[in-house]
Amino acid sequence: MNQKVYTSIFYGIIALALFGLIAQLIHEPAKILQRFLFIGLILLILYFIYRVFTSSNSQRSQQDSYRKAAKQTVKKYNTQKSSPIKKSMNKSKPTSRKSTSSPLLKKRIKDSSHLTVIEGEKGKKKDRASY
Repeated sequence: MNQKVYTSIFYGIIALALFGLIAQLIHEPAKILQRFLFIGLILLILYFIYRVFTSSNSQRSQQDSYRKAAKQTVKKYNTQKSSPIKKSMNKSKPTSRKSTSSPLLKKRIKDSSHLTVIEGEKGKKKDRASY
């Protein structure tokens, strides 16, 4: 019974607030619009202050550590920002096919040395009837 009293009081307060809002909207619409804009401006200022003080330190440290890791990766694998397709298009065409295939294969293996291949059972199909 205690919960029913609280919910009825809560709905009564909301009904009175809506009645007051509608009455003020009918009598002074410019003043209520001014109040809403002022409240919105204050909330926006408080939000920006919150964002400046709370997330600045953690985001900066995460960004710094990401930049450091990216620089280490570039140094370790000697990667460049331009794509290998553009490099191969810019080079002049060689005369024999053997010379083009072997450097490209060596280059691909060298660039992706940090990747590993996981071999699975591709040929074997699952027997769904046994489940």
